[in-house]
Amino acid sequence: MAKYQMYFDTVRGETKYNVDIDEDENLSVVLDEILFDLRERGDVLQGDGEPEVNWNSQSLDFSLPLPSQGVRPNDVLRVSTISTNG
Repeated sequence: MAKYQMYFDTVRGETKYNVDIDEDENLSVVLDEILFDLRERGDVLQGDGEPEVNWNSQSLDFSLPLPSQGVRPNDVLRVSTISTNG
């Protein structure tokens, strides 16, 4: 299991979260669990819209494991929301 550093843009400011992710786990499953944990602690993402995970200035695909997208253990990921226009 690899460790990653994730920074979340929450209503209370930037929140750092260290997470262990299996090499074959899809980001969508892991992110749902982390967002649930953050909500339990009183943190919610800032803004309305869908979550987006960025690494090295690129948006990651939620349906793929991190290693298949070139992300290595200890890399820093940023999580924010994508604004959706109605």
